[in-house]
Formats: sequence, structure tokens, C-alpha cells
Amino acid sequence: MQDYALTVDRFLDHGAKWHGRKTVVTAGGAGDAVLGYADLRRRANRLSGALLDLGLRPGDRIATLAWNTQHHLEVWYGAMGVGLTCHTLNPRLTVAHLTTMITEVGDRVLAVGAGLSDLARDLAAACPSLERLILLDGDTDDGEGGLPVDALETLLAERGRAVAWGAFDERTLAGLCFTSGTTGAPKGVGYTHRSNYL
Repeated sequence: MQDYALTVDRFLDHGAKWHGRKTVVTAGGAGDAVLGYADLRRRANRLSGALLDLGLRPGDRIATLAWNTQHHLEVWYGAMGVGLTCHTLNPRLTVAHLTTMITEVGDRVLAVGAGLSDLARDLAAACPSLERLILLDGDTDDGEGGLPVDALETLLAERGRAVAWGAFDERTLAGLCFTSGTTGAPKGVGYTHRSNYL
């Protein structure tokens, strides 16, 4: 019997190989974004290379503060493809709650979607583990909360490179989210590649 690692990147590999021109549609403030699975995989993989070039390593955590957009999906796959843990944050929570979550898990990078830069600025100032922000939509400014800031498209153009995906154990954490805290403080819940795959 073959040994086959059950890692999340294999979903996008399959989509790109067998359904590369089939489209993925996401809604955003500027209208719908449409791209094929092959292009999604290429962009996410190049983002993986950029994240590694920034010094992130398998097991590190990257937080996302964004709506369900193409760029958020690219970060999700880009992080998980090289063994980073994608920690999705709920933009509707307070700065205090988000600060606790980011600090508790030690997120090193925060990827921020459109319309959330004020919240990101507050989090950058309050979270000592954060080292860098990535703006998913638009250009950079002089810095958010004193941290280096990269625009996603600039990061892809300057540091994006193709890298091998899936060279890690399937029991590696793929994603992390927090419970709603209905019976106490929110608690972090990790999901491995294997559990997501199954």
C-alpha cells in the first residue's frame, strides 16, 4: 500500500492539475474576483516562497484578519502549503479579545483585508509577537503600529517564488481558530492537516 500524506495542499494540487481552468469566484469590495484553480495554486505557492523568505518556518503561525476573498484564500493555502499554521481571526471581535488570541498563540505575521487597517494598527501596537503586516488589498503606508508592512502584490513580485509543498507531517497544525467563548473565555482549537483532509 502507498504511503500518502494527507495534507491540505493536495486539494489545491488536484484542482490545479485536473480542473485548472475551472474558476473560483470570491466577492470583494471591488466586485467579484475570478481566477482558475491553476492560477490560484500558482499565486498561493509563490506566496509560500515569500513567507519563507520573510523568515517564517514550518510550525510558525500567521494570523489572518480578512473577509472571505481571493487574497485570503491565497494566504490560507500559501501558509498551509509549507507547514505554517493559519490562524483565522474574526474581524467582529474586540481589540482586547483579538490581542489575547494573537498573544496566546504567538502569531508572527498578520495578513489584513480591506477595511480592517484601523483594527490591524491597534493590534500591531498591542501584540508583541507580531513582526510584520501584509495588506491583502491596496498599497502600504509608513507602517501600522510601527511594524514593517508589505502589500500582497508587492510581496509576490519581489519575494514570491515557487517552492515545494507538503514536506511535513500530516499531523502538523494546518489551522487554528478560537471558540466563541459562550461558556467562558474563548479557547484555541487547532486542526491538523490530517483532520482537515479526512
